[in-house]
Amino acid sequence: MRAGEDSPAAESLALRTLIRRQLRLGLLASGLLVVLLGPLPLVFTALRDTGARPGSALIVWAVLGVAVYPALVVIGRWYVVRAERNERDTADLAERA
Repeated sequence: MRAGEDSPAAESLALRTLIRRQLRLGLLASGLLVVLLGPLPLVFTALRDTGARPGSALIVWAVLGVAVYPALVVIGRWYVVRAERNERDTADLAERA
């Protein structure tokens, strides 16, 4: 085998490791979204009738329209950074093998 040429077994192992790490990361990010944003419908259901109190409808829409997006952006950014790190680490591991 020539220098710099990876064996198929090492490439296969690196690919399986990457897929496993990316799956775990995706499940973790999805779990965070479910835990943080999933209870919102229950909270809104527990509120009194929004028609009876004029300010409560504004609060619901403010939470849905404004407060949810920073959580989505932060979790999305965290996911992308970690996914790129996983790919970089796997590429480094494959090069060393």
